[in-house]
Amino acid sequence: MNPLLHDISYYRGTTDIASIEWQDQSGTPVNLTGYAAHCYVRSAAGTMLASTASEITATITAASGLIVLTITDAGGRGLPAGVHVYDVWAVSSGGIDYPLVSGSFTVIPEQRSYA
Repeated sequence: MNPLLHDISYYRGTTDIASIEWQDQSGTPVNLTGYAAHCYVRSAAGTMLASTASEITATITAASGLIVLTITDAGGRGLPAGVHVYDVWAVSSGGIDYPLVSGSFTVIPEQRSYA
C-alpha cells in the first residue's frame, strides 16, 4: 500500500492538524477497531520535530475510519516556521503498519495584531 500524498498547512498556535478518513478502493471506510495511529513531523533533514509519542494526539473513530490529529499548544508553538515533512500510519492490533498519508507540513507563524 502506497500512502496518499497530501500537503498540510499548519497555523502555529492552533491545536488542529488534520482529519484523515481511511477508505478501501470502493470508498467504504475501513473499520479501525483495534488500530493505533502514528504521526511523525520531521524537518527536511530528517530531525524529529513532533510525533504521537509526545506532542501529537491521534483520536480514532473506528467505525468511520476517521483519524483526527491534534497537537498540544506547547508542541505546536515549538515547531519552527517553514516547510517540513510528515507521515501518518495506521497500525493493526497484529502489528502490521499501513502507511496512510504523507507530504509536506508547512508551519505558518502566528499572526499578530497590533492596535
